[in-house]
Amino acid sequence: MTLRSAILTRQPAIARGLLLIFAFTAWSLTGPAMIALVLLTLLFLTEVPAHRRQLGREPAMLLALGVLIVTALLAVRAAWLFPAIASAQWQGAWAWTAPFLFVVPAWWLRRDPEQVWPVLGAAALGLAFGILHKSDWSLTNQMLHGLRYDFGFANLGLAFIASVALVGMVLLRARIAGVRIAGRPRPWLGWTLWVLGLAGLLFVLVVTQSRGAAVGLAIAGMLYAVILRREQRRHGGRSARQARLALTAALLLMVLAGSLLWATRGRQMLDLRALTVGSQHALSYDDSASIGIRLNLAQLGLQVFATRPLLGFGPGTSTTEFLVPQRVVAVSDYQLANAPRASHLHSVLIETLTRFGLVGVLIAALLLAILVRAYRTLWSDPRAAPELRVFLTLAGVMLPLYCLYDFRLVNLDLRFFCILFLGILYSLQLARLDDPRKA
Repeated sequence: MTLRSAILTRQPAIARGLLLIFAFTAWSLTGPAMIALVLLTLLFLTEVPAHRRQLGREPAMLLALGVLIVTALLAVRAAWLFPAIASAQWQGAWAWTAPFLFVVPAWWLRRDPEQVWPVLGAAALGLAFGILHKSDWSLTNQMLHGLRYDFGFANLGLAFIASVALVGMVLLRARIAGVRIAGRPRPWLGWTLWVLGLAGLLFVLVVTQSRGAAVGLAIAGMLYAVILRREQRRHGGRSARQARLALTAALLLMVLAGSLLWATRGRQMLDLRALTVGSQHALSYDDSASIGIRLNLAQLGLQVFATRPLLGFGPGTSTTEFLVPQRVVAVSDYQLANAPRASHLHSVLIETLTRFGLVGVLIAALLLAILVRAYRTLWSDPRAAPELRVFLTLAGVMLPLYCLYDFRLVNLDLRFFCILFLGILYSLQLARLDDPRKA
C-alpha cells in the first residue's frame, strides 16, 4: 500500500485527531492550531473532487468561495488606492475570509455527531490550559482585591469565550459528570472537572470585568427559560424533577449575570456619568468610561461608511490607524486628535461597513440566512442531543451580541472560535449530503 492510499484510507481517523488538536490548541498554542487547521483544510480539499456535485450546491461552500473572491478583489483595489498599506490588505483579506473555514470542521464532524463531545471537551481543556499557562499568577493577590486582569489574552475576547464556556458548563452538567474513561463511568472525575471549571470560569469573568459578557449571560438565561417553556408546551413529557433542574440552570445564568454586573457597578456609574455629561456636551474619549469611546467610534465609523458606502476602503484598511491620522477622510478636529488612540472601532458591524460597505452587508445577510437554515436543521434533526441544541442556540445569540461591542473577528481567538463553533453547528446540515432524501 502506497503512502497516498494509506492516508486516503485513514482520512477520517486523521481528521478526528487533527480536530482534537485544533480544539485544544485554539486558545493556548496558536501555532499548532494553525498547522492543524491547514492540514484539515488540505484533507478536505482531497474530498472535494468526489463530492463536487453536492458541495457545488451547498450554500456555505459557495459563500466561502464568493467571500474569498470578493475580499481578494477588494484587497487589490485597496492596495492600488493605498500603496503604503498594501501588505495590510493581503493580511486583511485572509483574516476576514478565514472564519468561513467553518465548513472544514463541519465536513469532518458530519458523519459522527458523537464526535462533537470530545471536540468540546478538548476545547474546554485547552482554554483552561491557555489561562493557566499565560497568566501572571504573581498578581493573584491584586486580582482578589479588584485588579482588572486579562490572563494573557485580550480582555473582552477572553471574557466572551469564558461566558460561552460557562453556559456550556451549566447546560452540559449531566454529560460532564457522567464522563467515561475506557468505557467505565468516572463520576468523581466528572464532578471534579465540573466544579473546578465552573469556579475557574466565574473567577475569570469577575476579574476581566466585562459587562458585555455579563449581559450575554443574562440574555442566555432568559432565552433558556423561554426555550424551556416552549418545549414544555410542545412535548409535556419532561418530568417535574427535570423541569426544576432546567429552570434552576436558567435562573443560575441570570443570577451569575446579575452578580457580575453588580461587581462592575463602579464602571457602570462612570458610563452613566459620561452619558449624562454627554447629553450637554460632546461625549468624551475618557478611558474610564468606555461608553463614550464606543459612541464616538460608532459615529466616526458611520461617517467613514457614508464616504464610500458601496465598496468601503478595503479589508486591511483601519479607520483609526490609517484613514483618520492620514486625513484620507475629513473628520472633526476632536476625532482627529482622539480617534487614533483606539486600535479599532470596537464593533464588527461598524468595521464591516467601513471596510466592505454595502457589499459587506450583503455577505453578512447571506451568512445569516445560511446559519438560520442550519439552526432549523439543528432543531428538526433527531440525531442532535437536546442539550447541544440549546447550547448552540444560546451561544449563537451571544456571538452577534459580542460582535456589536468589540472587534476581534480578524484576531486568532475569535477567528478560531467562529471556525469551531460554526463548524459544530453546520455539521448536521452537511450530514444531509450523505442522505439524498434530505439533501
